[in-house]
Amino acid sequence: MQKIVLDHVTKYFGQNKAVNDAHITIGEGEFFTLLGPSGCGKTTLLRTIAGFYKQEEGNLYFGDRLINDVPTHNRDIGMVFQNYAIFPHMTVFENVAYGLKARKVKKKEIEERVMEALQMVELSHLRDRVPSNMSGGQQQRIALARAIVIRPSLLLMDEPLSNLDAKLRIKMRSDIRKLQKELNITTIYVTHDQEEALAVSDRIAVLSDGIVQQIGRPHEIYSYPRNRFVASFIGTTNFVRGTISRPNAAASEGTIELLRTSYQTPLTVPYEGEALISVRPENVRISLSRQNGSDLEGRVKSVTYLGEKISYAIELADGQTIEATEYAIAPHLMHQEAQRVYVDLQLAKAVIFDSTGKEVVYSANSIAAKSGLETA
Repeated sequence: MQKIVLDHVTKYFGQNKAVNDAHITIGEGEFFTLLGPSGCGKTTLLRTIAGFYKQEEGNLYFGDRLINDVPTHNRDIGMVFQNYAIFPHMTVFENVAYGLKARKVKKKEIEERVMEALQMVELSHLRDRVPSNMSGGQQQRIALARAIVIRPSLLLMDEPLSNLDAKLRIKMRSDIRKLQKELNITTIYVTHDQEEALAVSDRIAVLSDGIVQQIGRPHEIYSYPRNRFVASFIGTTNFVRGTISRPNAAASEGTIELLRTSYQTPLTVPYEGEALISVRPENVRISLSRQNGSDLEGRVKSVTYLGEKISYAIELADGQTIEATEYAIAPHLMHQEAQRVYVDLQLAKAVIFDSTGKEVVYSANSIAAKSGLETA
């Protein structure tokens, strides 16, 4: 267990910056996830931490130790790969014991540590089986046991669940999270699956085009995205365009004009002009009559029943369509297609960006931070 520091790390492939000035500190025992779409640089960053690649700029520290020139086998890491990389001709026991034998651990200790690791991943009863005859979930557990049996100070996991079916992925991510906390081992986890990242992580770094866009706890990333990319990549959101005006240059509040409706809102920065409002579907409230003067009129275009929830596509007066979700408490009372409804965007729970989507001009989190308050 140790702290990891990436001090302005940049990795090139030719002229392309696969990782661009990554500055990240990962705490001892933290489950830290690198999240982003394919080609965003997350696996390159993980492999740089592992020592498979060497950065061209910046420094990498394990604790207080500079490891820029330390080879992979001396970095005290365990790694779980996307394809598991287990030996099909060896038994489960032999696969897990491989790293210990390479480290010249005594036979008796190998037996004890391998069985301990297999018990942790619930495979001790299959110690003599050959992995080629086992399921993907079982092979993934073998790879995990092999990584933890060497008792590394850092565990690296590269898309370890991507080859599993959806139901098994949910179970395995829960098992991995539980095991990581039991071992209290610093873990860096790579995935493109937003739900997976939200479920397992202490903190998440969202990457795009090699650049770290935002670092934060799961609820911070989801509720208070720092730019349009993060808002759109994490979960589902509605983007609605409006215009912000202020009574004077010193005003800390602005007026948002949206479909001929005005809203007063505090501002994080003094801003005027076109704005982009990000509203999560679960924060859109639907009613059959106006509950207040700021409700927007719309019509239900489609209804999707999802068991636990109902998803609505609602067309507003200007032709743009937004999504709203409600819990299916009384499915027989769900709204119907073509029905006229009124929606409340609940701007207090929204995040408002400038016209480019790169700067936050309002979010509840930013206003609380300016006021010295904590947000849940």
